[in-house]
Amino acid sequence: MDYDTKVLPLTGGYGRYNRIVVVFSWLPNFAVMLNLFSDVFYTLIPESYHCRPDPELLPSTRLPGNLSMLQVLNLSVPWVEGSGLSRCHLYRLQSNFVTEWNLVCSDYWKIPVQQICFMIGWILGYVFLGTLCDWLGRRRVFLLSISLSCVLGVAVCLSSSAEVFLLLRLLQGSTLAGVFLSSYIASKCSLFSRIGFIGLFQISSLAVCHHTDPSGEEEPSGILQKERTHFGLTAHRDDAQNARWPVHPWMPARFIGTGIQYCFTRNLHRYSHNFYFTYFLRVLTGAVACIFLCLSVNHFGRRAMLLLSAIITGLSSLLLLALTQYLQGGLVLVLSIVGLLFSQALAMLSAFFASEVMPTVVRGGCLGLVLASGCVGMAASSLMELQNNSGYFLHHVIFASFAVLSVLCIMLLPESKRKPLPDSMKDGESQRRPPLFLSQPGRDNLPLLVSVLRGGGTKCH
Repeated sequence: MDYDTKVLPLTGGYGRYNRIVVVFSWLPNFAVMLNLFSDVFYTLIPESYHCRPDPELLPSTRLPGNLSMLQVLNLSVPWVEGSGLSRCHLYRLQSNFVTEWNLVCSDYWKIPVQQICFMIGWILGYVFLGTLCDWLGRRRVFLLSISLSCVLGVAVCLSSSAEVFLLLRLLQGSTLAGVFLSSYIASKCSLFSRIGFIGLFQISSLAVCHHTDPSGEEEPSGILQKERTHFGLTAHRDDAQNARWPVHPWMPARFIGTGIQYCFTRNLHRYSHNFYFTYFLRVLTGAVACIFLCLSVNHFGRRAMLLLSAIITGLSSLLLLALTQYLQGGLVLVLSIVGLLFSQALAMLSAFFASEVMPTVVRGGCLGLVLASGCVGMAASSLMELQNNSGYFLHHVIFASFAVLSVLCIMLLPESKRKPLPDSMKDGESQRRPPLFLSQPGRDNLPLLVSVLRGGGTKCH
């Protein structure tokens, strides 16, 4: 049954109740993004610190090994012109309910390792809990994930060692992914309000880092699918198991959109090493990208805007890769901001586009794979930090090449503009790939998939 065009108008459409649900659906998303941003506080290091004594301050006739510990500490204090010795103090890590450990100098590797473990947790959560959303329901997975995330969040704060902290962060990331994914696909959106809903949904999280009813109601179209007879439900599950659903076009787009942001952000550090400069610039470009998508995708189509975002992201990356040393500083800054803007638009739209095209019976698992590919891109950025930016040029070349090649994958996608969400696998396979440009009226629009008949022939839906 076509819920968006037949059932929803008879029940009052996108009225006051649904708008209230949208407002309250920001709360779990905001809480998840707070936890995602908590890396900044968990791994905060001092602005200035000294790992070893300055060789210029040591006497030429004495070696550090011949000095006492107090003398070495005194020699390691830098000299400030005009005021004498710097007011440095030996910092001792505290051990209480909230244990502290060293994250600087030789132990700096713990920070990117923690970020990688956290992203691995998100990947596992998206893949496994996304599949559970299709089998157990969105509400059950949401309640299970949010309960476990609260317990693990307290355990993370009380972890006694760095190893336990890494393990708990991995588990917490998997549960947070379940909260985000289940709330994302359980939203009650009509045909004419999906873009606005997702836009506000994304903007509410951008201020922190980068929807669901608080009572955890299921998606109405999903409920209609689940309330079939036992025979019909079994048939849907058989279709989902035997389906050859193409999630690969969205996965590289999401992977590139998140992974290539590190290349653009790294160029921003040339102008300012201040944390707030880079942070607020990324938040601002993300908000602008979200507003840009809200105003454009309903008019020009999802596939066209995804294609535009991929092209501009690839061109900006290639120009920075080849001409950075020849361009002026202001032009490099502009290209970095433009690339950051459209890479975030590419990542946002790929996830939203996939959630619109995937059938209800497999939406959780398929969308989980798409979002997990984005976490792989984030983990690649942390891996560069672990290697002290060794191999950055190769990292930039690979993502710039992928951004250009992703255009070919995007051309294979169907168009979901002004179309209801597909419920069954048959509805999903019957979606069409219209031409991007004006063509002859008699030209056929090819279906997304061609079903193979048992007799050896093919049948187009």
